[in-house]
Amino acid sequence: MKEAIEDLLAKKMQMSESDKAPKIEKINQYIEKNLAHYKSLLEEMKDDRKSDWEPLENVFIELVK
Repeated sequence: MKEAIEDLLAKKMQMSESDKAPKIEKINQYIEKNLAHYKSLLEEMKDDRKSDWEPLENVFIELVK
């Protein structure tokens, strides 16, 4: 994988920022495989996000004063 990434980076350095590099199947397969894996892990995880933003808002207000 490292070789494929280095090759992609070398190509991107030669291109303008708006150009698109050709698809590299090895990298795409890696991303698709890992996205599926992490998506399944995420679906099994308990949602522990806090919906109370007041403490963070208070810190923000103090910083902006």
